[in-house]
Amino acid sequence: MDLNTGDIICSDLTEENVADPAALPDLLDQVEGPLAKFHGDGAYDCEPTRQEIADRYEEVEIVIPPPKTAVPDP
Repeated sequence: MDLNTGDIICSDLTEENVADPAALPDLLDQVEGPLAKFHGDGAYDCEPTRQEIADRYEEVEIVIPPPKTAVPDP
């Protein structure tokens, strides 16, 4: 979603067996122009997701909270 206009800039409907990170490349292919900030839920909290976004967009801020089952490192 464009946070300035409220316009949806990408979307995808997947089967229930498709994980969110697996759908990410196709979603990002829909984005035209630069991306300043990526917001995702905890399902996107993995290094491959962060790397895919960083590889495509310079200086993007990635905002992904950890999953609710996450525990801090000791």
